[in-house]
Amino acid sequence: MNSLIQEWADLELNVHMYIQEFKGKAFNRKRRPVLLLGMDTRAISFLSDLVLPVSSEMLIGLDVEDYHVCLRLQAVPEWKHPFGGLTLYHSKLHIQQEQKLYITGQLNTMLRDVQFPAVSRVLYEKLSTQPTVQKTYHYINFTI
Repeated sequence: MNSLIQEWADLELNVHMYIQEFKGKAFNRKRRPVLLLGMDTRAISFLSDLVLPVSSEMLIGLDVEDYHVCLRLQAVPEWKHPFGGLTLYHSKLHIQQEQKLYITGQLNTMLRDVQFPAVSRVLYEKLSTQPTVQKTYHYINFTI
């Protein structure tokens, strides 16, 4: 296993993935740590040291864990792209209403913990066109 992935597995919000089903056949679950890059109530993006095919017949499981809860998500890979020695995956989520609430809470926590000034997209676009603005702003697109 890639040592960088293992270091990421020790973060507060742990995410592990496994192949749950391929072409209707269930698999023995062996979890692998992944690095969560983005998540909303429809999709999830992560880095993995595994190279898997992108197929609508593949169902992957994702365990998103914090100090209190382990949320089990199901996703179908939509695309992948090489990223250094790892692979970047973007997958469509199949979630329940209570999972949507948990994800929304996690996104709110992540946004609260951001250590730089954040503004809305509209204000960001206005400020980025003004050369006299001294402060650097970042636009964060959390879709809920």
